[in-house]
Amino acid sequence: MESEAVNRFLNPDISMMQGVGDMEVTEEENTLAIQMGHIVTAKALKSGVDAVVPTMPDPEIPVSVGQFHIVPYAMPAAQQPYVVDDPVIQARLTRVYEQEQTGELEEPNSMVVACASSVCTSEQALDVKPQSSSERIVLYVCGGGFVSSDTALLKWHYMRVSQELGQRVFVPRYHVAPAHVFPRAIHDVYTAFMYLVNQGFQAQDITVLGISAGANIALAVVELLRIQKEPEPSRIVVVAPCVDLTLSMDSWTRNHDKCVLGYIPVDNPHSMPRVYYGDVESGVDVLAMLRHPLLSPLFGRVHTGPPLQIHSGTCDALADDAVALAQHVPHAELITYPGRNHYTILR
Repeated sequence: MESEAVNRFLNPDISMMQGVGDMEVTEEENTLAIQMGHIVTAKALKSGVDAVVPTMPDPEIPVSVGQFHIVPYAMPAAQQPYVVDDPVIQARLTRVYEQEQTGELEEPNSMVVACASSVCTSEQALDVKPQSSSERIVLYVCGGGFVSSDTALLKWHYMRVSQELGQRVFVPRYHVAPAHVFPRAIHDVYTAFMYLVNQGFQAQDITVLGISAGANIALAVVELLRIQKEPEPSRIVVVAPCVDLTLSMDSWTRNHDKCVLGYIPVDNPHSMPRVYYGDVESGVDVLAMLRHPLLSPLFGRVHTGPPLQIHSGTCDALADDAVALAQHVPHAELITYPGRNHYTILR
């Protein structure tokens, strides 16, 4: 573990902003990442996720490249109570909605506002209101396997998004399991979207971008917007999406040796979907529950929603999730990257 490749892999200052896309992952680094990912999975299987989720590194990105600010946000007074078709999920959503409404939710919500130096000044970045009547923005939902919101680790990526699109990027710091189980993350991101609309942004000027587990949350939020009859974003972009929490896709086993993501079946309470869902209510068939569209967007009605672009690596454990999602959404655009896995897809 003293090799140069390992040190490079663990270096928190590595950033695509240093070359904007020209940093390639070496075969040694990729192999080490896969080994480390499988070690973490093995520890989670033995001891539970609490024992293995590391503190995410926080890359230093020069002010000359862009601005980052953390700002609070809260549920708009006009945000309506949730109404869904499943009584168990309805009860969970009602609980979190009422807790926020009465100020009883632990840990208030906040988001990162990021913008490249070519896009706006520090003062403009802090102002969570449209800079013009037609300003377009990105609502960026980080990944992290539902147990770690990678808002720090992925700084370099959402700054790159800001630079390449010429738009400000808003990144909700949603709450994660096991301390905050489903549907808290969905509520946090849904509320962030509604907050931005309440601040004056038009829904049709917002692109929702989700990474990995963040793609699941992003698609669930759009599904919830549809259910609530609220305006939907202009488009959705997902990268390495996790859209089937029954983990039934063949790529989990086919790409096991090629990807950083380890596999724990859903009948194990330490599996990613079970940790995200939390304690199972009496009489609930958890496998059937995990097929609900707010948990597994693959089984939802996203085919009637905004334009969808999907990015996926062929060696990702979630590769088949991406393909199935593209087949489910006739107007979706699927872009695949040969040889890329869940670690290398963003590099």
